[in-house]
This record gives sequence, C-alpha cells and structure tokens, in this order.
Amino acid sequence: MIVTSLSEPKPLEMNRTIAFRLIIFSLMLLISASLPAQTPQYNRNALTVLMLDAGDVNAKPLMKLVDSIKIPDKFFDHQLSTKVLPLPDGRRSLMMRDTAKKIFTTASLERLLTTNRVPNEMVAKWFSRKPDGTFGVELLSERGLYNANDDAALVAAASKRGTAALMDLGMGLVDRSYLLVLDFPRLITMEQLYERDSTPAEQRIMNGYVGTMNAYVFKLDFGEQEAAAFFENLWVNSDSPDKAARVKAFDSYDFKIKPVSVFTEELSATQLNPGQKFAPKQQRTSAQLLQSMFDGGFNNVILRLEGAQDEFRVKAMIHDTKPIAIKIGRKEGLKFDQRYFVFENRQDHHGNVYKSRRGVIRAMSVADNRNMATGETTPSYFYQIAGGKIDAEGMFAEQKNSSGFNLLLGYASGGLGGGYARMDIMISPILYEVFGGGKIRKGMTAWKIWLEGALNYDTAEPQFVADDYVFYRGGFGLSKEIFLLRNLFVEPSAGYLFERANPTGDVAYYYTSQHMAFDVRLGLNITYRLQLMPALHYYIPVSTSYFLTKDTKPVKLKFEEEFDERTGPGFGLGLRFMF
Repeated sequence: MIVTSLSEPKPLEMNRTIAFRLIIFSLMLLISASLPAQTPQYNRNALTVLMLDAGDVNAKPLMKLVDSIKIPDKFFDHQLSTKVLPLPDGRRSLMMRDTAKKIFTTASLERLLTTNRVPNEMVAKWFSRKPDGTFGVELLSERGLYNANDDAALVAAASKRGTAALMDLGMGLVDRSYLLVLDFPRLITMEQLYERDSTPAEQRIMNGYVGTMNAYVFKLDFGEQEAAAFFENLWVNSDSPDKAARVKAFDSYDFKIKPVSVFTEELSATQLNPGQKFAPKQQRTSAQLLQSMFDGGFNNVILRLEGAQDEFRVKAMIHDTKPIAIKIGRKEGLKFDQRYFVFENRQDHHGNVYKSRRGVIRAMSVADNRNMATGETTPSYFYQIAGGKIDAEGMFAEQKNSSGFNLLLGYASGGLGGGYARMDIMISPILYEVFGGGKIRKGMTAWKIWLEGALNYDTAEPQFVADDYVFYRGGFGLSKEIFLLRNLFVEPSAGYLFERANPTGDVAYYYTSQHMAFDVRLGLNITYRLQLMPALHYYIPVSTSYFLTKDTKPVKLKFEEEFDERTGPGFGLGLRFMF
C-alpha cells in the first residue's frame, strides 16, 4: 500500500508531517527557482470570480449571472460560496483611482476582500476545510494528479512512490491561485440611455443594454513563508490538542493577495426594435441580452489576461514534427486554429539564456486530454504558417493569441479594378467544433469569411452617357488558405459583389451591377503578421441596371455591353496585416 506525504496525519506524527510538508514545499520552490526563466513550464492556475454589488439601478438582474459563470477548461474552477460582495455605502465604500471611469484603488479593494475573508476562503477550499475547521488534502491531491503532464507521469511511474508523488505536486499549485473581481459601474438599458440623452422618438430604434465593466485581478500569496505559517500555526487535525485555538487563529488570520492587473471593457448587447428594418424576427429577452453582454466581457478579460500575464499562457515542448505535435489539448484550453509561437533557448556571449522565436504554428486538431496523464497522452497537431525549420530537440511552443481578423489593402487593374480593402474573419474554429470530431482536420484550417469595399475612378462609355465615373463596390465571400511551404500559401476565394457607378458631375443618373467574384491570391510572408499578396481576379456579371433618377424604374442592361472595359480578368497586388 502506497502512503502519500499528503495523507491525513495521525496525532503523534503531526509535527513530523508538518515538517515534511514544509521540506517538500521548499524543495519545489527551490527547483522552480533554479530553472531558467525561459524553461517551458505550464501549471494550471486556479481561478475565483467575484462580483461587486453597489446597489446600482440594474444590479439585481446582473448579480444573478454570477452563478452562470463558466470557468474555462484551462483553469481549476475555484469558485467559493461567497460570489457577490455588497458595498454597504455604494461606491463611496472604496477609494477611487479614476473617478471618470469609476475605477477603485486596488489597495481599498484589497482591504474589502481581506475584511470579508475571501483569501481565507480560497485557502480553505484548497485544503478541503471541514465545518469543524479541520483540513484535508483531497482536493490538493486530485489537482496535483490532474495537473501532471506525461513527463511527470513517467518519472513518477518509475519512482517507488508512483502516482503518489504526483499528488504532492498539488502543493505548488496553491501559489497559482487568482481572484477576478468584476464591477459594472455603468449599466443602463437603451431606454434609459435615450431618456438620459433626450433622444427624439424616431431615433429610438434599439433595445438592450450598454455599460462598462471593470475587472480587477489579484493573486493569492502562498509562497514559502505563508506556507510555513499555515502549517506551523493554522493546520488543524481532528485530534489536534489545541484545535479550538488553531481554528480561531485561521479564522482571524489575514492571508495576503497581490494586485496583478486592472482592465476596463466597454460592453453592449442590443438589437433593433420590432418593426425596424433588419430587426430580428425573434427578439432576445432582456435576460438573454444581459447574459450575452456579461459572457462577452468575461471572455475578453480572460483573453487580455493571457496576453498580459506570462503565467496565463500555455507552454509545452514540441513532441514531434511530422506533423508538428504537442501534448496539450482541451485541458489547456486549446482551440482549433489557435496561434502558438515556437521558441528555442539560446545563450548570448555573457552566458545569459534568452528565448528566440523560430516559427509560428496553428492547431489543426484539439486532443481531448481532460484526464490524468499516463505517459501516453494523445497530442494535438499543428501546421506551420511562418518561420524557419522546427525540430523536437529542445524547441517549445507558447500560446500567443491572435484576434482572428486580417486586413488586406491593395489595388487591382483590369476587370473591376481600383483600390480595395478586405477584412477577413476566421470561422474555422466554429467549423471544427461542429464537424471536427477531435480529429486532424487540415481541410478545415484557415477558413474565413471576408467583407470587401472598393473605390475606383474611371472613364466609361455606356450607351446612355459617356462620362467619368466613380465606382463604389462592396461584397462578401469565403476563402481558405492552403500552405505550400512554411512561408508561402495560396488562397482561393469566391464571393458576391455589388457595384454602383456614379458620374462625377452634378447629375442624378447612375448604374448598379452585381457580380460573382472568384480570385486566387498568393501569400508570401514578409513577417509572420505581414504578407505580400499578388492576386488574379475574375468576375461574372449577374445583373446590371440603369437609373435615370433614384425614383425611376431601372432599365435592365448587359454589363459587358455597357462596361466592356471592366470585363475580363484582373490582376492585383496587396499587403495583408494580421491582428
């Protein structure tokens, strides 16, 4: 029978067990500190979310949403019984750092949290505190096992203690506990906004909510000194001789939290009123709109945390290269087509270790690894979109989120020529969730919908009036990138365009036309986020109309007879910026 160092101690062994735990904890900190900062280590963070209730006008329905918070898979769900903190005197209860944005000082908020024993409750949950004040290690052990990767599992399996060694790793996770405090200093309905701004009745066309969310991030301080104080003075066994004193000591102890970040998000969830053009047939309820706004704000804060804080970004070693394989998946919050950078540790002439980016990759499968590591975890697979050769001999990947939006600026001659701007929106992650089935889906990668606008000044000679015209064009479509080499791809696309031709003079007539659009672009990386993109365009006219004035009936025409100089293939060149 294997006995873990995290098992419940017996009375006579209590001092020895506490000392042993301190030694284990100290060793883990020393080992961690001795590793270079660039060593790819990723341990799961625990996340607790609270909301502040200042008694605002729309606070009541908002506070109900706290129970709907879904902690992302990459975090340990560390939700507490305390989920809402009331501010007895409203916003006057705390000091303001920014009066205009109604941002509190972190020091005053820290005092509020400490006074309400929130850090104590976080520690109590980690150590499975019972109603009588005694502690256990059930949750700690469970999370230590779940957090372990394949390397740790293989090392543990080869040791005498086996998986029991993995349970001890849970001790080091306590110091990775984060507290996210959400406050909505401005939240009003569109009706309230219209009333406030005295908006004319004919302009009151929307319903829903607009508001501001301030998010405060704190980290529980459970380093070596705090751990020592906890085990020596606060740990309670069922048979502790000074149990009552220790229980009271824990309840009155002030565990420390440290401010990490403050974010402000401008939020809205609105819809057109019934009867308005383009209004949804089925109106969303107020509760649905509020939920949508809340979820959007919460998800944006998580994304900003991942961008701003190194400890929130997933890191893992390259496991294989044909194809690129990394042993991460849903447990780490991996998404299909999510971007990662590949780094390699290097050393300068002073002996300092630094990480050098070697490539950029995206996920083309997402393994469901939400279980305990066994040493044979199925990896997720990636394809390369930029950089040099990647190998599995010391290179590692680090999460670097992208927005999923690209902007292409270019000029085309021939066909429907002119300057154009195209916005790409990545939809492949949605396709994978619906049709992917957890398998490698290279064919689903890099699918995008695009929206395009174009402008061209040209002379044309249609049958009615030869003149100088301004051609305005807009359209939408689908495209997909197909990588031929690490830094070279081809992008076929198809779409539908609407064009209007206005004479440059002070006249009322104009032409409209609609076209099916097909093009093939070649993408050549200048950097990982900037590409040179020559293109071949071809357009098929669908309909053309002439309007003497906007109030007259259109005259149907043939595009190729009216604007023959704007038919045939076109060639373009553009620069694409990836965000």
